[in-house]
Amino acid sequence: MVTGVILYFLQSAICMAFFYALYWLFLKRDTFFRINRVFLMLTLAASLLIPSLKIPFQVESNPVTSDYAMLDAVVLTSQQYLSANMLEEVVVTADNHINWYQYIGFVYLIGLLLLTLRFFKNLIQLFIWTRTNKRIRENGVQLVVMKDDYPPFSFLNAIFVSNQDYKKPGFASILAHERVHVDQLHTFDLLVLEVLTVVFWINPFVWMYKSSIQEVHEYLADDKVVNGSVNPNEYKMHIVNQFAGGDLFRLANNFGQSTLKKRISMLGKIKTPKIALVKLLLLLPIVLVLLSAFAFTIEEEKKNSQNFSFKEFIPDGLKQFYSFSDREYSTYDDELHFIQGSATSGISALKHKEEVSPNQIYRIADEMPEYPGGINVLKKYITNEMRYPKEAEKNQTEGMVFVSFVVGKSGEVKNVYVNKGVSPELDKEALRVVKGLPNWTPGKHKGNLVNVAYTLPVDFKLKDFAIEQPILIRKPVLARIKNASDYHTDNLAKLENYNQEYTVVEKMPEFPGGNGSLRKWVARNLRYPILAAEQGYEGKVYVKFNVNKDGSVSDAKIIKGANVELNEEALRVINSMPYWIPGEQQGIKVKVSYTIPIRFALNK
Repeated sequence: MVTGVILYFLQSAICMAFFYALYWLFLKRDTFFRINRVFLMLTLAASLLIPSLKIPFQVESNPVTSDYAMLDAVVLTSQQYLSANMLEEVVVTADNHINWYQYIGFVYLIGLLLLTLRFFKNLIQLFIWTRTNKRIRENGVQLVVMKDDYPPFSFLNAIFVSNQDYKKPGFASILAHERVHVDQLHTFDLLVLEVLTVVFWINPFVWMYKSSIQEVHEYLADDKVVNGSVNPNEYKMHIVNQFAGGDLFRLANNFGQSTLKKRISMLGKIKTPKIALVKLLLLLPIVLVLLSAFAFTIEEEKKNSQNFSFKEFIPDGLKQFYSFSDREYSTYDDELHFIQGSATSGISALKHKEEVSPNQIYRIADEMPEYPGGINVLKKYITNEMRYPKEAEKNQTEGMVFVSFVVGKSGEVKNVYVNKGVSPELDKEALRVVKGLPNWTPGKHKGNLVNVAYTLPVDFKLKDFAIEQPILIRKPVLARIKNASDYHTDNLAKLENYNQEYTVVEKMPEFPGGNGSLRKWVARNLRYPILAAEQGYEGKVYVKFNVNKDGSVSDAKIIKGANVELNEEALRVINSMPYWIPGEQQGIKVKVSYTIPIRFALNK
C-alpha cells in the first residue's frame, strides 16, 4: 500500500509538471484570464485523476477458444531437479524494521500536521475577525472593517479592510477589486488549492499551481475594474500605494498581492488575439501521453495456472453436454494420480485440412465420440506415450500445449495441429502422441455419423520438489574394487574428473560451523524485498549452486522460482556466501552441487 501511495504521488507530480509546463510556456503571458483559470483548475484535477485511472487495453494475442469440446488436461512432469543435494529449507519472513520509505512517510506526516494546523488557524482567525470587528452589509456583500493593519482581502462573500483603508479616497477602487473576487467565487479555487498544498505539500508543482491561480485571480479582478468606470492610471497608483501596506493574509485574495510589476504590465497589455487559443490543442497529445503512461493497463493473456475447472471455459449453451471430470491425470513412477488441472482461455478458429471441410464439423453432437475404454483410458494412454523432451528439460521449458483435432465419421483422429504452443520441442511431442491416438467410436447427430472437433490441453511442467532430505545419487564411475592393474586407470579417472560437477563425494563440502550455521547465515543476510512484501508476494525459491574446489560458491541459478524480486534476493544472498571447506573425492578437491530451498513468508 505504501509503495502504491508513493507511486501515485510521483505520477501525479509528473502530470502536473507536463500541464504546468504547457501553461508556463504558451499561456501565461496571454490575456485570456478566464481560460487560464479554467485551464489551471481542470489540469490540476486531471493530474490527480489520471494516475488513479485503470483503463483496460487489450493486446492482440493468439487466444484459446472454448468453442470446441475441451478435454481434461494431461499433465506430464519432469524429474530433472532430483540430481542435486538438497539442503534444509530456509524460511524468511517480512520483518518490521524501518525502511527508507517509512522515514519519508514520517517526514511527510510532520509536514502534513503542521500545514493542517496552519490551515485551521487561519480559518479560526477569519472567524474571530468576523465576530470581533465592525460589519457592514453593502450591495450583497459583507464588509468587515478591521482594527488590524492588513491589506484588503476577500473570503467567500466577505471583504476585509482595515480602518485606515476604509477612510482613504480610493476605497471605491479597492472595493470594486475585491467584489470581483467575491462575484467570481475565487475563494473556492483558493480553498481547493489550500487543501491540496496541505495534502501534497511535498509536491512543488502544487505550490506553483497555487501561485499561478492567485496571479490569474488578480489579473481577472484588475481587468474587470479597469474596464468599468475606474480610471486605469489612478487604479495603478492605488495598487502601488497598497503594495506598501502591512502583512498579507495568505488564505484569501489580497488587493496588494506581491505581483505588482506583472499586474501593472498586464493592465497596459494589448489583448491577445483569439487565434492564439489554437495553442490549447497542445493539451491533447499531452493528455494522451499521460493516459498511456499511467492509466492504460494491458490485460495480459491469462497464464497457465494450476487451479482451474474446464467448465469455466465452456459456453453456457454447451455446459449441459459437458460431462468430463475436472481432474487431471498424471503418472509418477507408474503410479496413478489425479491433480487439479490448468489451462488458458481463448484459441482461434480451428484450422481444418485434408478431406474434412469446416461445414462438416460439429462442436457438439447428440452422441459425442467415445474413446475406447473411456476418458480415463485416454488420459492414461497419453501419459504413457508422452515423453518430456530432453531439450525442453535442459532449457527449463514448461507450459501448456493446446492440440486441436477432429474425430472423423469413421472414428479416426485427423486434422491434428497445435492451436497454442509453448516451444518447438513440447509442441512436436504433443503432436506426435495425439496423431498416434487409436480410432474412437464416432459421434452422431440426428442419427448420422458426424465429424466432431476437440481441443486437448497437455500440460508439461517441471517437477517440483517433494522431499526435504538430501538426495544422494552416485553417477556411474569406475569400479571401486582395486587391484594392481586398477591404479593406472584410477589415476586417469582422477584427471578426467578433475573439473566434473559432483552431487556426492567421499568428503562432502562443509559450511563454516555446519549446516545449522548455514541456515542461520542465510536467514540473517536475506532481506524480504519491500515491493514483494507490499504486493503480498510470497513463495518458495529453489537455488542451485556449486561449491568449487577452493570452497567458493559459484553458478547460482534459480531452478524453481517465485516472484522476480524474491528470486533476485535469493540469488544475491547465495552469491555472497563465504567460502566453504571444499569437498574431496579420492583425495582430490572437487566441485559439488547443492540445492537450497528458501521460503519467503509474510507475517499474517
